[in-house]
Amino acid sequence: MNLLESKTIIIALRNIKDKLRTWESIFFNMGFPIMFTIIFYLIFHEIDPNTGIDIFSYSLPGMIIYATSFGTSSAAIVFANERGTGMLERIDTTPAGRKNVILGIITSESLFLTLQIFVMFILGYLIMDLHFEGPLELFLGFFVTLLFGILCVGVGICIASVARTIEVANGMSLAISMPILFASGCLVPFESAVVYFTPPYWAKQIYLQITMYGDGLTDNLYSGSFIGTESVETSMPIWGGLLILLFLTALFIYLGIKLFQKKTQL
Repeated sequence: MNLLESKTIIIALRNIKDKLRTWESIFFNMGFPIMFTIIFYLIFHEIDPNTGIDIFSYSLPGMIIYATSFGTSSAAIVFANERGTGMLERIDTTPAGRKNVILGIITSESLFLTLQIFVMFILGYLIMDLHFEGPLELFLGFFVTLLFGILCVGVGICIASVARTIEVANGMSLAISMPILFASGCLVPFESAVVYFTPPYWAKQIYLQITMYGDGLTDNLYSGSFIGTESVETSMPIWGGLLILLFLTALFIYLGIKLFQKKTQL
């Protein structure tokens, strides 16, 4: 392990410890989505007599994507705090270096998202006993969700590049992420071409079809949750949607780092 990697890991572990010490952070990023998932489960929990599957199983992917989207505000707050407190300027004069700080925060946010998704998986698939096709499909769903979470971190960095305070960063994150989540059909499925222009749609639909239906990478994506009825089949295969999600993740991380460096450079 070289010096850059060791400094990045140290900073990442420090940020994880700081998050776990703050009950507000734990509640907002984990407790809030868990609470909503339980409420929605109690409202919509019903076994389909034809399939024997709990119909809330179709909604869980959207709820997990919703929970993962909190990575936007979490990353925006952390980066805005580093900027607002003058920490970046002090770091620029130390051997740690700004690059290590940025990579360390991205790493810590990704690790925290992994824990967050893991908790949601335990809640949905172990405690609520909701349907999934198999362990491999569930693993692929986990990967897709984490990929979307890293995309959200990139969006959060972009927000932090223009937000000078934690309050502004948090407000901007919610103002951007919530409308996009609803427009994607993650929380309330609907038929409209607008869903294809929202990153959450690609993550939710890929995860849903792989985990719930056991579809392969060559199967076509659908526009919504209930395949074969209200939903419309697209001409895009799942692997194509996955490439779009990978591209968007790389794009937002790249833009976030570039914008943040430009806006905060001495």
